[in-house]
Amino acid sequence: MTPPAPPSGWKPLKGIVTPLATPLSGQDIIDKKSTQKLIKHVLAGGVSGIFLMGSTGEGPSLSYEARRTFVEYCFEVVAGRVPVLVSVSDTAFSESIALAQMVAKIPSAAIVIAPPF
Repeated sequence: MTPPAPPSGWKPLKGIVTPLATPLSGQDIIDKKSTQKLIKHVLAGGVSGIFLMGSTGEGPSLSYEARRTFVEYCFEVVAGRVPVLVSVSDTAFSESIALAQMVAKIPSAAIVIAPPF
């Protein structure tokens, strides 16, 4: 069986893709200043990509609104300099789909999903 061809323009990831922690200034409040500082730090360190909302990023414990806010802000700060992978894994299928649809509209984004636990 032959695997399907990759999408047009697809390039394999190379180098280091670092999972990013989610800086918070309170319960479900994204600390944008610290987020920007963290992203600039990892980019200056030479990473090839950034991974958001995995278990390192507290994704499963954040509200859906906080997840969207964080993801949108990270894409704004990264500004296409490296690929950004976003975990959309959730026990609520509809929320996984909603976040995946948001991420799919952003250039240099990749969607990561694991089966529900």
